[in-house]
Amino acid sequence: MMFQQGDYVYPADLPKRFLCRVTGAQSFDVGQGTSQILRLEPLAGPWPVGTRLIRLDADVVSVRTRGLSRSGTLRRSARRAAVGKHARPGADQRATG
Repeated sequence: MMFQQGDYVYPADLPKRFLCRVTGAQSFDVGQGTSQILRLEPLAGPWPVGTRLIRLDADVVSVRTRGLSRSGTLRRSARRAAVGKHARPGADQRATG
């Protein structure tokens, strides 16, 4: 999946699901296809205002915008479904550094 500015994702390497908006995506060719470096704006979490996270496209989970409220937050029912559906084994044991 190719991400675009404005898409919503969860970084998959964090112990909790923190909703982020893609603010930039740079594509590059790798051996068997295309990958992306994503610049993310956290919409929730422990970060100060202005924080940007950087992740590879393989290290995020896409959020369907149908589950988002008008304010850009994830509706409770969509949040439960996304966390259960996309939970990765061992994800809660990874370092957050």
